[in-house]
Amino acid sequence: MEAIRVVGLAGAGSVGTAWAALLLAHGYEVLFYDPDAQAGTRLKDGVREAWPALRAIYSGLDPLPPLERVGVAATLEDLARGSDLVQENAGESLETKRSVLSTIDAALPANKLILSSSGGVPPSRLQEFCARPERLLLGHPFHPAYLVPLVEVVGGERTREDAVDLAMRFYTALGKHPIRLKKEMVGHLTNRLQFAVLREAIHCLSEGVASADDIDASMRWGLGLRWAMVGPLMTFNLAGGPGGIEQLIDRFRSDVEQWWGALGAPMLTDQVCEKLFAGVRELRHGISNDEWARWRDSALVELLRFRSALPYPADAIQPRQEN
Repeated sequence: MEAIRVVGLAGAGSVGTAWAALLLAHGYEVLFYDPDAQAGTRLKDGVREAWPALRAIYSGLDPLPPLERVGVAATLEDLARGSDLVQENAGESLETKRSVLSTIDAALPANKLILSSSGGVPPSRLQEFCARPERLLLGHPFHPAYLVPLVEVVGGERTREDAVDLAMRFYTALGKHPIRLKKEMVGHLTNRLQFAVLREAIHCLSEGVASADDIDASMRWGLGLRWAMVGPLMTFNLAGGPGGIEQLIDRFRSDVEQWWGALGAPMLTDQVCEKLFAGVRELRHGISNDEWARWRDSALVELLRFRSALPYPADAIQPRQEN
């Protein structure tokens, strides 16, 4: 950890920019490479936009972001040679990943980590592009990555155990809440959960069950409130009352299976897409996406403050169990 001072970002799109803002807030130097000539301007603008939210969370930050700690590499090779750790943020195309990761792997010293932000490709597939696959693993963040604490850490078949441990420590030092996945799957874990809900939301919208406003309200005022505090499995357990999950399954096993069987499996046909687009236009209520994003960020700051003041009960128990 002490040797990691300069973090290289391969790709300076929205994900790379979010990583840059968070890294600067935690005192790291940032070196980035992006073939787009306008990437540097967009990255610095994005860091400036994210900075007020970061200042609201982390006390002691200067009013302006330290953009003097951001450097640009002329090539991927220069990025690798100048970094203590690389976070890859290239597009999800396998050919793009192959080109970027193989180049970084060839130039980056063998004792330095390559972390990928990939949201869908299993790490063992990415390791095929590297001569030193043991130091590559996933560190998949969630938008906006400078605020949402979750990051999925996923090792591949050839990832060394100490590489995973170092990645977990690195993300924890960034104020993240890393979770370690024990098995590789397409989409990892959280996107699979997200898209299961999204699939049913689109199904209900296309079937005319409710308006887009009311579908989102069911999450904002119902499920989302509970899930922000306890996840779906604990919510299911608490629904069983004092008897918990065992009592619930004993009484409602067949009902739950019937509800699963009744879930929709929509395809994104032109007709379904037209209904989705119309629903979301209604959902925006004439407010631009930029305005929605700014409101979301301010709301997330307040929610994170609340979560910090009300710690999850199991978090106090786990350290005692480890000791």
